[in-house]
Amino acid sequence: MSYKSKWDLLLSDKRFREKSKSTKTDGRNPFENDYGRLILSSPIRRLQDKTQVFPLEQSDYIRTRLTHSLEVSYIASSIGQSIEKLLLDKNEIDDSKKGYLSSLLRVSGLIHDLGNPPFGHFGEGAIKEFFTKYFEKKNDSLLLNENEKNDFLNFDGNVQTLRILSKLYYFEDEYGYNLTYSSLASIIKYPSNSTEGNKGKEIEKISKRKFGYFQSELDRFIELNKYLDLNDMRSPIVYLMEAADDIAYSAADIEDGVKLKIININDIKDIFEKKLDINKKSVIDCLDNLIKEIKLNKIDESIAVQKFRIFTQKIMIDEIIKTFEANYDDIMSGNLNDEIIDISNAKDIRKAYKALQYTVFDNHNVIKKEIAGWEAIYGLLKIFVNASEKDNFKIDGGNCYEARLFKLISSTHRHVYEQVEKYPNEQYKKLQLIVDFISGMTDTYAINLFQELKGIKL
Repeated sequence: MSYKSKWDLLLSDKRFREKSKSTKTDGRNPFENDYGRLILSSPIRRLQDKTQVFPLEQSDYIRTRLTHSLEVSYIASSIGQSIEKLLLDKNEIDDSKKGYLSSLLRVSGLIHDLGNPPFGHFGEGAIKEFFTKYFEKKNDSLLLNENEKNDFLNFDGNVQTLRILSKLYYFEDEYGYNLTYSSLASIIKYPSNSTEGNKGKEIEKISKRKFGYFQSELDRFIELNKYLDLNDMRSPIVYLMEAADDIAYSAADIEDGVKLKIININDIKDIFEKKLDINKKSVIDCLDNLIKEIKLNKIDESIAVQKFRIFTQKIMIDEIIKTFEANYDDIMSGNLNDEIIDISNAKDIRKAYKALQYTVFDNHNVIKKEIAGWEAIYGLLKIFVNASEKDNFKIDGGNCYEARLFKLISSTHRHVYEQVEKYPNEQYKKLQLIVDFISGMTDTYAINLFQELKGIKL
């Protein structure tokens, strides 16, 4: 297949169900249509109370998962405009598709973290730890095959994103938002199941390092993979979205850390002097000038760090575009086994930011809140999963404890579980129902519900 044909597929309006008829005045392209469905929906709104780095932070300056996603969405869209210019020059996309790539990346950036549980990666860890212990304890009575078990043992918010987008957001039918195939494929970073994937960073093939779909969405993955001719490889859009994510969070997390006085601009200079090689002169000159302006009381430290973020993000964006062009063949085939930022001439900036992030992550206030979140998620799983073992864990189970817990689960999730989800293993479905409910909570809701159910707060 030619690259031009590949882009025709990637920028097509193919969906699982034909979308409703548009009005004559609707001038949106297919991906702007997707964006509209998403931005007005409750799963997107809940991201405003999900952790980016600083859990339950009261300052309205600090980024949440929502503000982070909006920043990734913009950066990805901006990269898409530059890549589109390259593709138009190569005659690999038609003028009729102008603006489509930028819009597709805008969607991908918005949804890339949609499935993250409360408290981010710490929340993922709590879910995995719970099921590790639960399966060890219940091994003889489990009716789950290896893939089904591994879906829980390796729970990943990115994988949950596909489930939310294609099924859980019940609006009209079993297709969720009914997004375009390319929008859905753009968030499948590791196109493998939970047994064949999860091989870690040591394995060369990037598609096997984690996993990309639960068994309940296997049919959806097969259809996307076949139609878009991906051959169990990443969509080219994934590489660009991941680059935008790397650019957004690496710099922004440090900016937030300075605002909370966890680190300062001198800490930034110390780390960057040690870690930089390719971009050392220009970046250190920028920092020196900003430090001089702070000393002269021309700007305060938070403004200086914002300027530094903008300066370094510009370098990273420029280098992503150059590296995309240099590795175009491998990206189009899904055979690039590195993230674009890691093989670009901005890799030293990314490494320096990463080293600084450990200082932020190890802050005691962050750690204490993450542990509290871990306890809440683990505790809620224990309450609901134990109750699910009883026959009366259902809507008509009477007034007993288990039935009342079942009624606390979102009515939308219950509807999907009872009416939409066709997966044949009832035990798997029931555990997924609980994980869907808990992983979809905001940080505040998870903490409050756990405290209320334990009688700590009423």
